[in-house]
Amino acid sequence: MIRLITLATLMASGVVLADPPNFSAGGFNLQLQYGPGFWTVDKAKLGADPGNGVLRVGPQNAEYFTGMLQNPAHTPGHTLSISAAYNILGHASIGADITATGWNVFDASRGGGGFAIGKVAWHPLELFFMKKDKRPIALDFSTFFGVGYGIVGGATDLAGQPMGMDGLLFEWGANVEYFLARSFGLGFFARGIFFNWDKFYLDFNNRDLPGNTLPLASPLGGSFWTFGLTLNFRAGD
Repeated sequence: MIRLITLATLMASGVVLADPPNFSAGGFNLQLQYGPGFWTVDKAKLGADPGNGVLRVGPQNAEYFTGMLQNPAHTPGHTLSISAAYNILGHASIGADITATGWNVFDASRGGGGFAIGKVAWHPLELFFMKKDKRPIALDFSTFFGVGYGIVGGATDLAGQPMGMDGLLFEWGANVEYFLARSFGLGFFARGIFFNWDKFYLDFNNRDLPGNTLPLASPLGGSFWTFGLTLNFRAGD
């Protein structure tokens, strides 16, 4: 027991006394992020959209589509994000991320979505340590905004068509990370992805067939939220 306590104390001391990165020098960051994902889509709005006056989604398709996103168990989907960014002098980052989510992967009702986004981030803690040669704590916080493309599709049930949507989207989120070493950090993230989609596919696998694409009179709206743990691999200072 004494050995375990001593080992835990040494490990904790290593964390507290970790040599922080030189944030002010900038650097390259690769983040791996994992957590649950939650969809918010207005079923009534989608079903009531008038489309182009001839083709419209309708309440039944809206019911199938939103039910697909929640999946039959009504549980959050697994979500993985990979983000790469270059930090400029500790103040801001420019980069991109890819987020993927899926459900019921091994059966006929499987589905999923993917989002590719270019983003910029602000790191406000750098403002508090501008006059220091090096930040005295190994902590960093950032908030980010991005624009990109997303797509989602999948089967509603064993007999259902794999409906889907795609198009423009926006992203906002935040990261907080503690670096256990100059090149490695752990943290938490939160990410919201907001849809500006205006096309609905009756059959996701045959999107080019005539009559398969239903236009929306106004963008869908809605969002996808995920939060969880971050692994950060850093290089450059």
